[in-house]
Amino acid sequence: MSELDELRASNAALQARVRALEAALAAKPLMERAPLFALLRAMPLQIAVIDRQGVCVFVSANFRPWLAEDEATAHGHPFLDVLVPSLRPIAAELLALAATGVHQRDLTAGDREGQVRDLQVTVSPRQIGPGQIDGAVWIAQDLTHHRLADEALRLSERRLSLATEAAGLGVWDWDLATGAVIYSDQAKAIFGFPMDQPVSFEMVRDLVHPEDQTITEAMARRATDPDLREKVSYDCRIVRPDGAERWLLAHGEALFEDTPEGPRAVRYVGAIQDITERARAAERRQFLINELNHRVKNTLATVQSIARQTLRPGQSPGEARGLLTARLIALSGAHDILTRENWEAADLRDIVAQAVGPFEPETGARFDIQGPALRIAPRAAVALAMALHELATNAAKYGALSTEAGRVSLTWTLAARGGDSCLVLDWRERGGPPVTPPTRKGFGSRLLLQGLSADLGAAAQLTYETDGLRCRIDALLIAASALEVA
Repeated sequence: MSELDELRASNAALQARVRALEAALAAKPLMERAPLFALLRAMPLQIAVIDRQGVCVFVSANFRPWLAEDEATAHGHPFLDVLVPSLRPIAAELLALAATGVHQRDLTAGDREGQVRDLQVTVSPRQIGPGQIDGAVWIAQDLTHHRLADEALRLSERRLSLATEAAGLGVWDWDLATGAVIYSDQAKAIFGFPMDQPVSFEMVRDLVHPEDQTITEAMARRATDPDLREKVSYDCRIVRPDGAERWLLAHGEALFEDTPEGPRAVRYVGAIQDITERARAAERRQFLINELNHRVKNTLATVQSIARQTLRPGQSPGEARGLLTARLIALSGAHDILTRENWEAADLRDIVAQAVGPFEPETGARFDIQGPALRIAPRAAVALAMALHELATNAAKYGALSTEAGRVSLTWTLAARGGDSCLVLDWRERGGPPVTPPTRKGFGSRLLLQGLSADLGAAAQLTYETDGLRCRIDALLIAASALEVA
């Protein structure tokens, strides 16, 4: 039974008591009526007694807010005249019905101070004897505090709803005795449940990721254990009905009641939040940290290899310093491009431009560059950047770029090789001095022939043609997983 129903039942009992007292009062001498009136005045109800002519013969102390003037002016005056104006129309209607029986009405009116109040008014016949009616009894109960309490509750619930929606929180309430589960709309949205569909424990359990079933069950057991009563947040995954995997942050807490056998959990309530993006960001950060560690090691290994191959015995310090600086700058240039691309991939044309830029006084002056848009992964980008730098450096020292008329053609295409796509990059020099094959392989040759094979899964072929050096690089796209057509 709700609090309002209890008040109504109490009101009915008090009304019956008032009628009984009224009947007893009529049979008592005047000297014995004083204690009875004192009792009526002390009641929390707002009571008025009206005679057959509509004259007020009694009002309780609690009735004062509804009197236009003081209580003393009410006795002996028409009841409707002494009431506040806001109450007169309904009072006239109810008094007219009083002779036909008990009538009850819920209403809202302003009292003598202008405060709006909610009332439950009951008007019943005033019986002075068996079958004898001499007026009416007005009994009112002020329900304003119930309305204010309801409004405060609704406002609090609305604030909570707004706060949970803003935070992306879903709320659940699991009745452990009946098994009934209540999920808020936000909680249903997180799990992918229809808004108009009730939720059961089995529905929720079946969506939990198989690998996380153990932790969710363990956390529920520990929260509902009277000896533990844990309130720890935990992460888990669900697989929604549409197949999407989501990460959740859950926090549950059990409510207990005392029983002869000891405390017992009766409800398990809590909140959930979709933290999928946060979890993916954390995975991404860890991946980047691992990738950074790997790249730093690779870069240091590359620098070590460059230094070892460049600083050979018998080489002058100036020459060694120049070669080492140039190669490190080429490596840095490739890293700059990849950094702009968040080390995800780089455009091959950018890598080419970075490598040949120092040897190109103006666009198109020495290089003819053609090829489709193609993005390559970091490792492949560094390998190609170093290879192109070595080719350009060699061309500037000994080949086509060492003369005014020399030119370099650099093209790349995509070709089919046994059903797979293959990158074909062709470097061809023309107009330089006559070319003769070298008697030994230097660092540049080893980088081209061995480095590309290791880092790009590519085959590099150097051809020392009479009119200029030619280098052809073939890389299967499936072998170099970081290559993709833009």
